[in-house]
Amino acid sequence: MIDDRTIVEKTYLLYTKYGIKSVSVDEIAAMLGISKKTLYLHIRSRDELLQLVIDYSLTQFMSGLHKLLKPEQHVFRKLGLFYSYIIKINRKVNPSFLPDLKKVNVMHFRTIQEFRNDKLFNIVRPIVEEGIRQELFRPDLDIKLAYLHQISKIDGGILKGSPEYNQALFSDSIYKLIINDLIGMTSLKGHQVIERQYEEMLLLIKECDQSILQKTKQNN
Repeated sequence: MIDDRTIVEKTYLLYTKYGIKSVSVDEIAAMLGISKKTLYLHIRSRDELLQLVIDYSLTQFMSGLHKLLKPEQHVFRKLGLFYSYIIKINRKVNPSFLPDLKKVNVMHFRTIQEFRNDKLFNIVRPIVEEGIRQELFRPDLDIKLAYLHQISKIDGGILKGSPEYNQALFSDSIYKLIINDLIGMTSLKGHQVIERQYEEMLLLIKECDQSILQKTKQNN
């Protein structure tokens, strides 16, 4: 007997792999091994299923992020893990997912945008504030502006449509750019500390890879 959670999880995998508009309800039902009529006994509409998928994906995202970040970690380590996690999750999602979502349901698209711009910022803000208190960052740093500037790099923009675009190389390059951005925000004390930790921070994206891989295995 199929259950609601399995439907949402499998649909999430299809949407993130192929994009929303490329996956029909018939294909979702076929992948689940059920008829479309049986599928609609669990959901009222495709839009309701999409909402459930978004809720599921954001919950999973936050769960993974909270498991990765520990209170005792150094400020720079927490920031490195934070951004590398976002980059790696973003890398697993088909580039057409968000454009498709915006076309299919703009309210769902705004939910994702608000999550990124507000909820995720509420995680990074206290980390940076901790760094300011430790005199690692400049006291006049505009935390929200710096965050939005860094998060916009992860989106990829025009580069994702380029024939030269390589997702794996692009992800690692963006992570390095973000770390270099952090260096530019530091105080003299912070600059000295992050310079000593620079190579270790670059390796955090590999550590994040292992964490996501383990989580994927646990969910399968």
